[in-house]
Amino acid sequence: MTRYTGRFWEIDCLRGFAVLLMLLYHFLYDLDFFELADIQLRSGLILYAGRFSALLFILISGTALSISHSRALNKKFSGTGTENFSKYLKRGLKLYLMGLLLTGITWIFLPEEYIAFGILHFFGVSAVLVYPFLKYGKENLFFSLFFGFSGLYLKNITFGFSSLLWLGFTPENFKTLDYFPIFPWFGVLLAGVFLGNYLYTGGKRQFEIPYTGKNPLFRLFSGVGRYSLVIYFIHQPVFLGLLFLSGLLSPDII
Repeated sequence: MTRYTGRFWEIDCLRGFAVLLMLLYHFLYDLDFFELADIQLRSGLILYAGRFSALLFILISGTALSISHSRALNKKFSGTGTENFSKYLKRGLKLYLMGLLLTGITWIFLPEEYIAFGILHFFGVSAVLVYPFLKYGKENLFFSLFFGFSGLYLKNITFGFSSLLWLGFTPENFKTLDYFPIFPWFGVLLAGVFLGNYLYTGGKRQFEIPYTGKNPLFRLFSGVGRYSLVIYFIHQPVFLGLLFLSGLLSPDII
């Protein structure tokens, strides 16, 4: 068990690694977007690193949800706590509103590629959608494959409407900075729920793993993982601020 109360250090560590990989990808993206460097982002290692960071982050989030759900059920059965849908609804609304704030900001500064349904929107909606799936074990592997393969199929098709953009029905000529529709990404989240129910049954680790909290690299990853939401929300303004302060960007460029 981790030294941090109620947390597994390896979950925080993997989440932190995913966030740091995402930060690297987004910083390179900014350099290319503002033409400060010529970086190939649409193919090759950098593209795969960016996609892997998102996949790992969503996968770990699903695992953490299953652990939290199991522990809440344990407290409910022991009479020391509750577990109900309202908790997931409140979290979903909070994340979705944060996503809408990013939608507004990007619509003002980058109207041609504003974020309509990015990763925060995804987490907001999936926090609500995931609730009925948390009770399942092996079944979530089937559901994961269904959402995943359906999303891969939809990815190659465009539609003449935008009302189902959030599901993965991509409109024609659609451009955005960040797009994480339910199909296929909810499948990745459910794969994480499956792993959580299997590897952390009842909210308890089912395998042995040595504690490496004294390793500075793992401590860095774990620290970032514990504050991943805050870091994700503020990282782009921080990047832009650093570029402005360094003189690489002027305030009138956006």
